Amino acid sequence: MSTDESVRTAVVFVHGLLERRPMDVFDDFARTALTPDDGRWDYVAQPMEITDSYEARRYVAPSGVDLFEYDWSFLMTSARYAGFIAALARVVLRRPRHVPDQLFGIWRVVVLTVLIPLAVIVALFVVGGYFLHTGVAGWIIGVATSVVVLTVALTVFRLLPRALTRSFLTTGFVNVARYFDIAPESRAARRAIRGGLVDLLYTLQQGRYARVVVVGHGIGGYIAYDALTALWAEMHELRAAPGPAPSWSTEVGGSTDEFQRQQFSRWQDLRRLGNPWRITDFVTIGTPLALADLFVARPPILGGCGRVDRRHALFGSLMRRGVVCSCPPLDHHAGEPTTLGGLSPFAVTRWTNIWFPVRRGAIRGDWFGGALAPLFGAGIRDIAVGGNLPERLTPGLSHTRYFKYPERDAEGDVAFELRKVLALGDHSGLDVSVSAPEPDPATVGRVVYPSWQRSM
Repeated sequence: MSTDESVRTAVVFVHGLLERRPMDVFDDFARTALTPDDGRWDYVAQPMEITDSYEARRYVAPSGVDLFEYDWSFLMTSARYAGFIAALARVVLRRPRHVPDQLFGIWRVVVLTVLIPLAVIVALFVVGGYFLHTGVAGWIIGVATSVVVLTVALTVFRLLPRALTRSFLTTGFVNVARYFDIAPESRAARRAIRGGLVDLLYTLQQGRYARVVVVGHGIGGYIAYDALTALWAEMHELRAAPGPAPSWSTEVGGSTDEFQRQQFSRWQDLRRLGNPWRITDFVTIGTPLALADLFVARPPILGGCGRVDRRHALFGSLMRRGVVCSCPPLDHHAGEPTTLGGLSPFAVTRWTNIWFPVRRGAIRGDWFGGALAPLFGAGIRDIAVGGNLPERLTPGLSHTRYFKYPERDAEGDVAFELRKVLALGDHSGLDVSVSAPEPDPATVGRVVYPSWQRSM
């Protein structure tokens, strides 16, 4: 790839670790995404002029790649544990066969942690009743029972805050519940977070970069998904002149490879018509979108206790109503070509999903990642990674380890699969230097707001 401005690539990284400072994870991501030259990484830090963040930086690589980090942590202003209790109840209060595979191991640990102390307390009352029946003084039974019960209670109350502040929970379940909370202050925070990323992507597509890639880690995957679908709704109608949009079919066909080739071809057609959409790829890494049927569909708290778990049906209903965008996009005339609409960003943008798998019943791996194709559509390329890393994946910490092994570049490792998907090298084989005319806002039947107006 040339370093000429007309074919430069922008990679936007949306982190998923709320408690980290800007750039804490970004350097590890850059080393994982970029292939080292002669055993060393060649990139330099530059100011990030297009935002008002004084902490953030962009990395510039000589191969024609600029890496950006979207920092959203300061916008998360909702209560620390907003939505946590309801989300926890929605996950825990369900039959074992209704628990998602990646959560089943930790679900079993949580249930046993609650049930064992209860069983001990019940046993104490039974034993106390027996001794009372045999004539043992009541005060002795009361003292013994009180000591045991208080010991168990103090242990639980001492360990609970520590558990809630461990890194794998604060960067995982707690933050997911907080982001999806429906309280007004949480919705306002979510709108600000999404709007900031929309602004950044809008600015990056104003002519400097030929290609934009969006990478979301953890909850950053859903933030990026939110921003992509919102930005597409604003930009999909733009043309250099009135005319039909490229057509697409709802059928994936024989393979994901062939479908993604079709997506890239449609993206090229869209650019030639003058549409400014430059996002060719969306990559999610360890994202809780795998649990969207729980966190987005929000089934009843006791919905998993019945014989039928309706969370999949509720999520499918959201998709049919256009609340959720699928890959490939849904269409009422399945199999027939149709034009690109406001709910079809993934007709032209390829979606790849990477995660550390969890064997059902185990606790090694990423509890919050998982396959997305069963929920969002067969057009998503799902890649379970790990190589020979499972022995290193400490239970509960895998979610933070995706970018810890940039030197491991063998098939099945995160670095290998991520570099293959990003295709940032000189021999990527992607023709992104499309000669596209400038879009004419008059081709859109509504107002397209400039970046600075969108978040007002």
